[in-house]
Amino acid sequence: MINYRTYEAEDFLFDESFRQWTTGTSPQAAHFWEQWLAQNPDRAEVTQQAQELIHALNDHYQDDATDDRIELEVKKLMSKAAERRETEQEEETEHPVIPLGQRPWWRWAVAASIMLMGVSTWFYVNRLPKPALDSYEYVTRTVTTIPLEEKVNTGTKAINVLLSDGSVVTLNPNSRLSYPSHFNTSARTVYLSGEAFFDVVKNPAKPFLIYANQTVTKVLGTSFLVRAYYREKEVTVMVKTGRVSVYSQKDYENAQQSGVRRVDGVVLTPNQQMTYNLEENRLVKALVEEPAALIANRPSREQVFEDASIARVFSSLERTYGVKLIFDEDALAACLVNVTFNEENLMERLDVICQTIGASYKVLDGQIVITSKGCQ
Repeated sequence: MINYRTYEAEDFLFDESFRQWTTGTSPQAAHFWEQWLAQNPDRAEVTQQAQELIHALNDHYQDDATDDRIELEVKKLMSKAAERRETEQEEETEHPVIPLGQRPWWRWAVAASIMLMGVSTWFYVNRLPKPALDSYEYVTRTVTTIPLEEKVNTGTKAINVLLSDGSVVTLNPNSRLSYPSHFNTSARTVYLSGEAFFDVVKNPAKPFLIYANQTVTKVLGTSFLVRAYYREKEVTVMVKTGRVSVYSQKDYENAQQSGVRRVDGVVLTPNQQMTYNLEENRLVKALVEEPAALIANRPSREQVFEDASIARVFSSLERTYGVKLIFDEDALAACLVNVTFNEENLMERLDVICQTIGASYKVLDGQIVITSKGCQ
């Protein structure tokens, strides 16, 4: 969490939300800074100084702030300062010595220096790459109306973050998580930049929301992975247990503002994943690369089938891995299977079964579709 109490006037100039508040372009920023000043009245003077400088820069340059124009104005000011200095030096032989700080040329030089610093500041402030309106920085510093704590993992190993509701977030390296110290609203909302595994405590009355790089993941209680690094072109959500819904942030917030109860998104169940392409604004549902058994102990992975119908075999696989298998039960009614599985993963087991009954399969929309001509 940013400690604004350590900021000097020039530090506030480089803060996007502070500039938006000063120029009146963001109600959210105004709400945050007015609340912050009410809690930190001793910082009123330094923030006022920063605001005055921002207004001065905007008033002076907003109409014609070209590179050539600003450079010309600075040269003129410095030239005038130099002329004043020469004049004062000539007059010093005829008049008593004037203290340095009171000489007119000295004030011109100071003014020129201040103007030069102001020009540099204006260039820096206005040419900073502005964060996207749905970026982690913008949302956590401007949009949110409650104070947030931030955990940053700069190490090489994952770290655990315990939230106030008992949920645990395993934060991977080069990742950041912002969250309130207490969830006291109708939803449990956190913000992620990077990758983290969430083990969320179930609470149907208070859904858990993860904002991550233009996406919103909504759950009641489950475990899943979210990967949303800032410079990557895709966001990925992979479910281990339970059920989650994933939306584009734009669609989700538009629905909330308009009062629409149903939002178009993607529902994921165990061993399914969602990939959101930021450039195409498209949600794609699929199976994870290596589906895992929902219960990882040895007995659940071991499966023995003796003269078992294909319907029974596929039903067992569905229960073990939580993945939907679609097939023509009537066409495969005569197919019986004798096989024992132990350490094989889901795809390996499907390979064996399909070879046995002369079938094939493909993954489609997070489900597995089996095709076969049947058994004689």
